[in-house]
Amino acid sequence: MLFLENISVFFVEMINASLTVLESFPPSEPPLASIFILIISFFVSLGSTLISRYMIDIDRLAVLTRETKKHNQLRMQSMRTADTKLKLKYEKNASRMKKMQSELTMMRMKPLLITMLPLMLFFVVFSGIYRPTIEDGIVIKGSLPAVIPFALPTDILLHIGDNLNMEGWGNVFVPDYIWWYFGGSITFGSIFQKVAGLQPD
Repeated sequence: MLFLENISVFFVEMINASLTVLESFPPSEPPLASIFILIISFFVSLGSTLISRYMIDIDRLAVLTRETKKHNQLRMQSMRTADTKLKLKYEKNASRMKKMQSELTMMRMKPLLITMLPLMLFFVVFSGIYRPTIEDGIVIKGSLPAVIPFALPTDILLHIGDNLNMEGWGNVFVPDYIWWYFGGSITFGSIFQKVAGLQPD
């Protein structure tokens, strides 16, 4: 009887804990908000890589990448040296290379068309969440994706965030949630694509 009471108490506590988590979901303050967005970018990058790996002919991708790379190197060499023979060789293969580059572009675009929908959904859902209300450079209210605990030169960083004053933090840099997501996505995506053979040398 005592065992059943303990089990029931355990389940009640688990349900209460789950409800508490759901009430504060998604997390609105760093570091949980930062980690949450990075987790989202991790799984979107992983899913995109798996779809690409399934849809793309890896051997054909390697051939196209290698040939177009050689062609571009030949073009640069002919421009740099002004060698007539190199220029003629480049122009002779220009039409075939144009077709190969077009095929390579289409090959990479097909998986992107599938992954664009969840990506757009992510931006729509979270654009209203991670948008702080600011007055005179001071955070009044709102959720923050991440906080870098010092100011950064925003003009050099192409306005990927803002230097803001936060109570208890002072002058900090708050990156825009889209750029925070893209930072994680580019990092994870490049690793996954390399492992999956989608970035041939």
